[in-house]
Amino acid sequence: MSRIVAGLAVLVLLAGPALWAQAVISAHSGMVNYVEGDVQLAGQPVKLNGAIFPDVKVGQTLSTTVGHAEVLLTPGVFLRLDNHTSFKMISNKLTDTQVEILKGSVLVEADEILKDNHIAVKMGESATVLLKTGLYHFNADAGQIRAFQGQAEVSAESKSTELKGGRTLLVGTSLTPDKFNKKKSKDELYAWSQQRDMLLERANISAARSLNSGTLISSLWAWSPGMNMYTFLPRAGRIYSPFGMNWYSPATVWIVFDNRGYQGDAFSGNSSWQGVSPSSAPSSIGPSSNASSGAVGAPSGSSSGAVAASAGASRGR
Repeated sequence: MSRIVAGLAVLVLLAGPALWAQAVISAHSGMVNYVEGDVQLAGQPVKLNGAIFPDVKVGQTLSTTVGHAEVLLTPGVFLRLDNHTSFKMISNKLTDTQVEILKGSVLVEADEILKDNHIAVKMGESATVLLKTGLYHFNADAGQIRAFQGQAEVSAESKSTELKGGRTLLVGTSLTPDKFNKKKSKDELYAWSQQRDMLLERANISAARSLNSGTLISSLWAWSPGMNMYTFLPRAGRIYSPFGMNWYSPATVWIVFDNRGYQGDAFSGNSSWQGVSPSSAPSSIGPSSNASSGAVGAPSGSSSGAVAASAGASRGR
């Protein structure tokens, strides 16, 4: 019996590096996380079956006709496409992510921008660099950029300007920002993105509970075994999305399940925490002090072969 146990131990040790290699992928932007309706990647229909999540590689175009798509850029940054929209991947490095909106309407939700990451959105002759977290709308057909929240730098030819929350501008003109009515500008893409955020928040809770670790080395895209999708998992603490949802880290997800300190609906974005310390949380839901940081289980046969895409330990601005 002892020989059998020893033999199994050797097999586990030998398999360890291979299993870890399957659990972590080269960190890059562009994984297609969700599609609805008619969506094509490089001219081929995109069909997600819960195990295959294709990447938009450099030079490739993702397009929709009657449909929507959600693409994961750097951890915490979502790119969502409206009907009759297409974009091209210019650079998929986490330190230098560049996309080009070719036509239609795109919403970029930036919940965390790491210090050393460069995220740029090209549209026509303009280039927009996201400077702060927020919510940005790009309409290639109208040549319009809106910032619901956040701060970005917009450049065109030899001119550049700063675009802050509540401001809009038309590229190809004088690049003069103007106010816009945020409530009246919440279109169908905005509503669809908000619904996606609600589901992703639930997936975040599922993933955070599965990853039994107090603090991660980095924020990442994590697989949610309960929701069968990837979601955003911050390195530590709790982050709010522009839609009012919560992104919990493994160290803070216990708040959702502790009725002594948590009030409100965890999935509505209207929750409140009454200041109960982690030390008073039930041991069954609090992070284990002996747990090691690692990756949550990913579906077998995934084209990405991964649970998470790590982006480094730096925090956002």
